[in-house]
This record gives sequence, C-alpha cells and structure tokens, in this order.
Amino acid sequence: MKAYKIPYNSLNIHSELIRDYQDKNMNLFPLINSFPDTDSLTNLANIKSKEFSDVNRGKLIEFLKKQYSEINTSENVQRNLNLLSKNNSVTITTGHQLSLMTGPLYFIYKIVSVLKLSILMNKRKTGINYIPVFWMASEDHDFEEVSSFYFKGKKIVWNESSGGPVGEISLEKLDCLSLFIKEELGLSESSIAIKSIIKKNYSKTKNLSQATFGIIDELFSDFGLLILDPNSRKLKEIMIPFFKDELFNQNCKKHVDVQISKLKNNYCENYKPQVNPREINLFYIANGDRKRIIKTENGFELSDSNIKFTRSSIEEELMSFPERFSPNVLIRPLYQEVILPNIAYVGGGGEISYWLQLKAYFENQNIILPILIVRDSAILVSSKISKKIDKLNISYSDLLNGKNHLIKNKIKELSSISLDLKFLKDKLDSQFIYLEKIISKTDPSFEGAVKAQKAKQFKGIENLEKRLLKAQKRKHKNQVEEIELVYDLLFPKNKLQERTENFFDYYSQFGYNFIPDLIHEFNPLNKDFIVFESK
Repeated sequence: MKAYKIPYNSLNIHSELIRDYQDKNMNLFPLINSFPDTDSLTNLANIKSKEFSDVNRGKLIEFLKKQYSEINTSENVQRNLNLLSKNNSVTITTGHQLSLMTGPLYFIYKIVSVLKLSILMNKRKTGINYIPVFWMASEDHDFEEVSSFYFKGKKIVWNESSGGPVGEISLEKLDCLSLFIKEELGLSESSIAIKSIIKKNYSKTKNLSQATFGIIDELFSDFGLLILDPNSRKLKEIMIPFFKDELFNQNCKKHVDVQISKLKNNYCENYKPQVNPREINLFYIANGDRKRIIKTENGFELSDSNIKFTRSSIEEELMSFPERFSPNVLIRPLYQEVILPNIAYVGGGGEISYWLQLKAYFENQNIILPILIVRDSAILVSSKISKKIDKLNISYSDLLNGKNHLIKNKIKELSSISLDLKFLKDKLDSQFIYLEKIISKTDPSFEGAVKAQKAKQFKGIENLEKRLLKAQKRKHKNQVEEIELVYDLLFPKNKLQERTENFFDYYSQFGYNFIPDLIHEFNPLNKDFIVFESK
C-alpha cells in the first residue's frame, strides 16, 4: 500500500477540544500530566517503574500467566509476560468493547497504534521495557454496540438479548456467523483464513470474552500484544479500597466536577463534559445482570430492582465478593491504572475527552494519570477509486473535510462565474453606514427599522448565494454525481470509513500483510491522518 499523510490541523475530523489538545494548547496543560512526546513518556516511565506496587505487579503477573496458561500463544507474548514481571517494565494500553468480529476498523487501529508506540519507545533503549496491552471491556453491558459488523456493505447482526456483561454472553445462538461463512466468504486464501479464525474462536469457546480474546491473540500475538480481561475476582481484590471509597465518599463525582470546573475556567467557558459523573459510579453484577448502584437515605439499592443494601451489608458484600462490583466509564480508567504499570492510554477522540476529566480524581486517589494519546486514523482507498479521484482532480484533504465542502469547492473550480457574493455584501454594508450615522439624529424607532432592513437584505444575498450554488450544481450535474459516488464509497453513511467498515473486509483483500503495513505507517505521536492507496 502507498501512504499519504495529511496534517490533522488541516482537517475537521476531531472536536475542537481534541484539536487543541493535539496542538498543545497551554490552557489544557494544568489539566494533564504532560502532552505526549517521547521525552515525556520516558520521564513518566522512569517514575512509574519505581513507584508501581511490587505487590500489584506480582498479582498482575500471576493473573496473566494463569490467563495465558490454556492458550498456545507466541514466543513474543511469552517474552513480554516475562519482561512485565521486571520492575523496569511499563505498559502502553488501549481498550475496547468486545465487538463481534472486531467491529469497526478503528478497533484494529487502536491496537496498531499501541504496538507502534511500544516499538518506537523500545528503540530508544532507555533501560525501560515498553509492553503493549489491550484491555478487554468485558464488563460493559451495551450489547447493541457489539452485536453487529459490516462486510462488503452488508450488516451482519447477532440477534440475541442481554442486560449483563457482554463478555459472559453464551455463543450457542451465534447463527449469524454460520450464515456469514456460507453466504459472504469465498474460496480465496484470505477467506479460508477468516473461516478458520471464526471456527476456532467462535465455535470452540463458551462466551464472547473467550472468543474475542482468541481473535485478538491470533491477529496480534506475533507482535507481542498482551490481552487483559479485567472481569476477575483476583484483580478486583486490589480495587476493594477504591470501590469502598466510591461507595461511602463518592470522590469520583466530587473531583470530576472539580476538573470540569477547571476546564470551563481555564480552557473554555462553553466546555461540555464528555461524561457526566453519577453520585456513585459503580455497577453490581449478579444473575446475568449489571445494575447501577444508587445511594439512598437508608443505604443503597440497585437500579430497576428490589435489591437493597445497608451500609454494613454492602461493605460486607464488597469484602466477600469484589468480583460483583463493576466500574463505570469514569472509574474504569482508575482500575486500569491501579493494576497496570501504565504510562500511556491510546484512544479515540471521545475517549481522550473523558480522560481529560479525570486528573483531579486521580490526584485524590494518589494514582498517576497516564499520558493521553490520540490513536491513528486512516482511510483505505482501492486502486479503482484512486483512479476516479485522479480523474476528478480532487484532493484527499477536500474529501476528508466533508461532502458539501468537497462539492462546493469543485463547483467553484468548474464555474466560469464567481459564486462568492461578498462584494455585494460589502457594498450593502457601506450603504447602511449612512443610515446608521443619522439614527442618533432622529426618532429612536428608526434604529429598529434600519437594523431589520439590513438583516433582511443581507439574508437575501445569502439566499441568492445558495440558489446560485444550486444552479451551478445542476449545470455540472454529471461531475457532482461522480463526486458523490466516490465520496459515498469512501465514507459509508457519511462517516469515516473506520467507524463503519470491518477489518476482515480489508483482510480479505490484503491478507496477512495488512497489519504489518499499518504498523509501518502508523505513529500516534505524529499529527497526521493517513490515506492508504492499494497498489
């Protein structure tokens, strides 16, 4: 594949907050540990490797080795397991829900970003080992988000129902993958490989956690990726004091609210939080359900249920069954940083936005906030589509800034007349200057009449601009339709390709080399969007 890199600051892909974060807006600096670069990562690695609890490291290694004991995995994974037991080893982490067949492409991009960053940091030879980790969000209960994927434009749906942790869902009724194999996959070498992956991981495992673990390990074990399923009594025992603090002191909400206020005061008064904290940010898992814990006047109760706890009974429950307590989106990051010697979290724009709400809470809990890194993004362009793009003489930058922007720019380029009526607005503005000057010399009611007439006439010119653009679109109808066709192929449902299309769709085209090609070009410390053209 051939790669082109486009600076993010020339595109309108991320929110203003994430653009400012990537551009190192200093108003955000007090709200984080450091902006991401190799020096800041090295500095934090030196601190974390010394301060991370030996007891927690020992429990982590014991858990991981047991987790991997039943899996015939790669030498690189075994090597990283052994390295992680050493005090000079730290982790670089990403995580995601257990999407069926890995779900949208960005699931894979997150992992590749972590692998590449680990490779880059290990090349610096600073005496620190950087271990890539994937955190399985196996406790999440939003089944709808993980129950489907797209292949060649067709939506494959797992018709099941669940209100509990998705990782525990049985695979007995996973008929959609049998149909997928039968109806969508051919006899090519890559199709045969995909069939093997499905049969090995979905037909021979008992739940979604095991299946997802197996697929990720099969795709990435050669690169040394460690996978962690945190839905574990062993690991949650470490979290007992933190969960207890949340139940009885509600420090998450208190300090996330403090951070939100800082973002509004120091960064932007119109800032809106990505996630609003609840009074208690924990769930309770039992009998196949994951229910929110609610504080009441007499103790606690579970949402949508008759189950109630007193203060003493919920503390006894936590001490006896920590595995039944599950963090929500705001405490999950704390869980991760308590049990891992982690220095960086790599995520999408939405994830980094809610991590930016957490520094005050982490400080209250005496846990180091990791360095936050926006994952790589990319678009994959077939040779057939790239030829059409060349023929239409349109740029990838214009494509990435949206269909309307793309078509408007192309119509301007094709038109023999100017579509910009700004010169008329300037003339109109100069004419109204005279009327505005005489307002003070006449009855006050005249001011309202002048303002209303000015607004009306400016609105009229703006409407004429829109009508003129529509007229030119009709005149150049064929070119517009060709552009729309190309755009819709690259941006299904008017979204970035990575948010809809599935990795295995491209694996079927590019085969095993697809992941190494991504690793070669990705670098989450760079501020570039990548366009891949197939040869």
